Amino acid sequence: MDLQHRWLSTAVDVLKISGDLPKKWWGVIEGRYSEKQRHYHTLRHLEEMFQHFDKYFKKLNQPELVVLAIFFHDIIYDPKANDNEEESAEVFSQFSKEAGNLEADKTDAVMKWILQTKSHSVKENSDKDLQFFLDMDMAVLGRPSEDYKKYADQIREEYIHIPDPEYKKRRSAVLRGFCQRQRIFATDEFHEMYHDIAIQNLKTEILSLEK
Repeated sequence: MDLQHRWLSTAVDVLKISGDLPKKWWGVIEGRYSEKQRHYHTLRHLEEMFQHFDKYFKKLNQPELVVLAIFFHDIIYDPKANDNEEESAEVFSQFSKEAGNLEADKTDAVMKWILQTKSHSVKENSDKDLQFFLDMDMAVLGRPSEDYKKYADQIREEYIHIPDPEYKKRRSAVLRGFCQRQRIFATDEFHEMYHDIAIQNLKTEILSLEK
């Protein structure tokens, strides 16, 4: 299922949003994720997350909320800003207001999940849907090594405004933080499938950055 079809199906068939609003918001989503400063955080990133979503769909309690979180979690992405998650959550809030039929607790849940992508850290007893959503976002770390290298290069392109020495220092610190976690992935499913290769990818990139 392509992204536009998935979005319209969720908005119209599941959320029961009528009129031109679903198409209007697809235009917003497509436009935002196609911005020129994006190299990794693009529509392709959403497609990859939905591949995992389809695989684990039956394990989700509220899959429609996970769909919304995926579509909106990076809708605002300015590599020079430090409030992208907060701004993305606000855009989702605006969508929810315009839709008019999404319960307040569901809107709050999706906004909370989007904000959690700032740290990608959750407690063991956190909402299972949140855990799967964050793992879908982090699954890139468990790509085969050559594909991971492409991801790392795309992230560098997004932060091209930062001088190389400073970028290497910051990026290495972030990656080391992930390596020091007992678990990178919240769910057992993602942990078992991707943890070991993710650690290897992170260590390989750290070595490259610190040459």
